[in-house]
Amino acid sequence: MPNAYHHPKIQHNDHADGTESYLLPDVLAMQNGAEITARYPGPCIYYVTEGEIQYEDTKIPGNITVLRKGDVIHVEEGSLIRWMCKSPTGVKGFGVAYVPVSVKFINDFVVTDQ
Repeated sequence: MPNAYHHPKIQHNDHADGTESYLLPDVLAMQNGAEITARYPGPCIYYVTEGEIQYEDTKIPGNITVLRKGDVIHVEEGSLIRWMCKSPTGVKGFGVAYVPVSVKFINDFVVTDQ
């Protein structure tokens, strides 16, 4: 791409403690009524392109935030977030997480029991 720069230290990084991390892309797509809880092994950013989604940081129970088209959220490493799609049209978007190389899929974030 013209005028683009690829920076390998951002995309894949070796840390002083010997661990390695990389950027894991994610497509956000949930239908109305879907709900998941996820624990983030690294920081993550999501951008909503269509519809809306609600989330609750389990550290602050009952504090529900709604994200709509054009909204961005930064999720901190270690966060346990409950995502709820109550939009008739669902939600779509994309994101990227900075995770250890041991994490291969966004599904690795999903928590089935808390």
